[in-house]
Parts: sequence; structure tokens; C-alpha cells
Amino acid sequence: MKYLKLQKYLKIFTDLKFAIFLLALLAFVSSIGSLIEQNESPFFYQINYPSTAPIYGWIDWKLILNLGLDHVYTTIWFFFLLILLSISLISCTLTRQFPIFFNAKEYFFKKKKPSFFNLNFFVRLKTIPYLKESILFKIQKIDFFLYQKLNLLYGYKGLMGRISPILVHFSLLLILTGSFLGAFQNFKAQEILPKGELFHIQNPLGIGFFTDLPLFNLRVNDFWAEYENNRIHQFYSNLSILDNFGNELMHQTISVNHPLHYQNIDFYQSDWDLLGIRVENIKEKKIYELPLFPTKFKSWVTWIPSNLSEIPSGMTFIFDQFQNFFFVYNQDGTFLTSKNIGEFFLPNLRILEILPSTGLLIKYDPSIPIIYLGFAILMITTLCSYLPYTQIWLFQQGKQIWLGSSTNRGKMQLELELENLLRESEKNINLFSKLNVPNRSKG
Repeated sequence: MKYLKLQKYLKIFTDLKFAIFLLALLAFVSSIGSLIEQNESPFFYQINYPSTAPIYGWIDWKLILNLGLDHVYTTIWFFFLLILLSISLISCTLTRQFPIFFNAKEYFFKKKKPSFFNLNFFVRLKTIPYLKESILFKIQKIDFFLYQKLNLLYGYKGLMGRISPILVHFSLLLILTGSFLGAFQNFKAQEILPKGELFHIQNPLGIGFFTDLPLFNLRVNDFWAEYENNRIHQFYSNLSILDNFGNELMHQTISVNHPLHYQNIDFYQSDWDLLGIRVENIKEKKIYELPLFPTKFKSWVTWIPSNLSEIPSGMTFIFDQFQNFFFVYNQDGTFLTSKNIGEFFLPNLRILEILPSTGLLIKYDPSIPIIYLGFAILMITTLCSYLPYTQIWLFQQGKQIWLGSSTNRGKMQLELELENLLRESEKNINLFSKLNVPNRSKG
């Protein structure tokens, strides 16, 4: 009795409706994760989803945090849904799809006339010389795999239509496996680095449960910008990957949408900034570094103190974008002049260079190739699953030939195909008979 109850419960996992329900539920909660910002601070949700004005009267920050909607894809209940779907797919594949596939490869003959009545197409023919042979020849030409035993014949084609559902389930399991792996093995980091800096990854924005940060070092060799219509069109960073002994393992120039890829880690060009300037005093043979302060309009400002500029009131510099010129103002905000980098703005002072910094977004997610492979297989096998699987039988008894066929798709097409096959067979037989009549008469 207990075994029957257990078997009844296990049948739930092999039910197609249950699998579709799980897929719909996962699609729904995934859409919630796309609508609600993920992995933000609690303060962010308190500001954007206040309890005083809940969305639709009930969605506020407390509900989001209590249900884990701020990190949907890493909650226990989301993993539980993925596990249920995986069990359902595996159960359905083992108990339904594999038996159907193996049965499709086995041959079985129809030995009784009534067994033809339930087929999509069947016809009874009178036996005439060479009719059976002509039909067999035509069936072979349309790519049927044939089995024959005495006066019985069985054939099939379109086996891909039977194996494709198994591969569809396999691709879905690959995608689910990638989702699990991506939740436990991943990290994302943001680094703001000056030109010439040597660093290792140490500022992760998010990290998986079982992820260790890599130990190799990275150096920013250079940073520059490309202009179009006096505005930055693209910016570039030249990076080198170093081992623990300082040996260069790899180097590449990256830009927006062209990252560096190393050991499943992607380095994206995300932002840039100006940190400071180097000022040379020719008279004192000294070089000073002064910070730059950003404004709201993608420009930077700094000033020269009076003890350095030998001007009691000092000087102010404005840098617009990352360009090789700057504007000089006095302390009252009066424009004095514009200069290029390297030119003397005072007899003994000049700006040697601007010190830029590059913003790098660093991502590690080994599940991406697995998920991409799963989706590629899913697209191909979904199309292949629409291919028809067709079976054909032939039974000869006395002066009658019974021909029947069955298919899971394209029943009208099958009927037309077999009608044409019979007409061509009869036509070839008549032509063969006419060609041989004179020979028999001479004999």
C-alpha cells in the first residue's frame, strides 16, 4: 500500500503539466528579479519602495527584504524550484522519452488485417507481378529503414524526431546546471586605478558562496581617449596580467565592449577619471603633484597655491575632458589664458602631464559557456523535435497486399506521399510489362 502511494507521488514528477507549471513559475519569479533591482543595500529599498506609499498597495521594502526579492536568484526557494524542475526533467526523460526512443528503433510486424484499420493511412491492393518489389524499391528511395521477414515488412524514418525531446531535456538540464554553478562560483569587482598602478583584485561587489579571488596581479600600462567632434568617442586601457613573480602572462588593450578575457575572468572598460596633474618648477628643479576635483560637467578644477606660483592670490586651472589644453583663471574667476600641456603658464612653471585613472569592471562566471551551450542545443533540438517520425508496414496474404503507415506529424503530407508512391509503382509495372510482351511472344 505504501509502495502504491509512493509510486503515485513519483508520477507527479513525470507529469508534463507539472513541468510546465514549474517552468511558468520560474519564468514569473525571474521576471520579478528583472523588475526589482537586485543586490542593493537595504537603504536603497527603503528609499525606492517606502512603506508609506507601497506599489499596488502592498509591495514595499519590508516585503521585498523578507521574501528575498532583493536577491531572487540566490534564495533558497529559487534553488528549490530549480531542483524540482531538474528532478521532473530527469524523471520524464528516464520513464517516458528513453522508452519511446528505444521502442522507435525496434521493429515489429503487423500480421493481421484489423491492425491496419487504426493507422493514419492504409490501403488494400491486389497482387500483381512485381508490385511488392516495386513498392519496396520506392520505399527505400524515400529513406526508410526496412526490416523484412517472409511476407512481412516494417520500416521507419525520422528517428531524429524521437531523440530530439531527450536532447531538449538535456539542454534544459545544462542551463539549470549553469544556473547552479553561477550562483556558487562567481564574483564581480570594481576597481578605479591610476595609470601605471600594479594591483590585485580586492574590491568585490558580489561573490559566490564557494569562490576564491584570483591571486594574479594586473598592471595598467597606459590609458588614453579618442575624440570625435571635440568629445570623447572611445577610451582605452592597456593592461598586463602578471604572475606572483612579476612575469607578464598576457597583455591587451581594452575598450568599451572589447574586454580582456583571462581564465574565465573578463576585464571590462567601465569608466575613467582624472586624478591630478604633475607641475614642474624649473627654477627649483622640483616636480609637484596636485589633485584634480571633478565638477558636474565632466570637467576638473585645481589651483596653484601662492607659495608655489609666486603670485600672492594664486591661480586656478580648469581641465575640460581628457584633452591636452587647460584654462587659467585668477582667484577672482577672471580668465587669463589657455595653455597646452607642456607649455609654461609662468616663467618657471609648467604642467608636465595629466594623471588619469581607469575604471575596470571585473567579472568571473564559469557558468556562461555552459548556459550558452545549453541554449544552443535547445534551439537546434527544439526545431528538430518537429521533424515527423513515420512508420510503414506491408503484409501480403494470398492475392492481397496490405500497406499502411502512421506518423506523428504531417498526416496529409504522408497520405499524398504514399499515394504518389503507389501510382509510380503501378506505372513502372505497366511499363515493364509492355516492354516484355514482345519478348515473350517471340519465345
